[in-house]
Amino acid sequence: MTTPDLQALRAWLEEPVAIQLATTGVGLAPHSVRCFGVRLDDDDTLRVGVVDAQAEALLEALRKSRTLAVNLTHPTTFYGRQLKGPLVEIEEPSAAAAQAAREYFARFVVLVAKLGLTPEQCRGMFRTGPTRWVRLRPEQMFNQTPGVGAGAVVSA
Repeated sequence: MTTPDLQALRAWLEEPVAIQLATTGVGLAPHSVRCFGVRLDDDDTLRVGVVDAQAEALLEALRKSRTLAVNLTHPTTFYGRQLKGPLVEIEEPSAAAAQAAREYFARFVVLVAKLGLTPEQCRGMFRTGPTRWVRLRPEQMFNQTPGVGAGAVVSA
């Protein structure tokens, strides 16, 4: 398996995207949560902001399965990528992670306003509270943009 080239992804992530993090639990039961904040670190690990109040079951399952899938979708173009790989680290909650999530959500709300959604309509998507970074090492990347080629492996 070749590791995907993440450089194009790095530039694309400058603008907020919808983020869904998923893993499996007991009996392969799926666990998924909306996330706020995504960064591609210099070592090509992907860092995703997780608000604990939204992710208790996912975090518990992740500690056992140690594998992740992250869907990243631009809310106005629907350009999307799914990355899969092993867990690198579940960081402890931090004030810096909580601040990054709040800032990310504020930028996301501005972007989805182009679709006609108001901040009040978006408020229910976001909770505050302890927030942490979950880090994974992407080993596979898939096209998640609707249309021809959806689901195809992306190598570059």
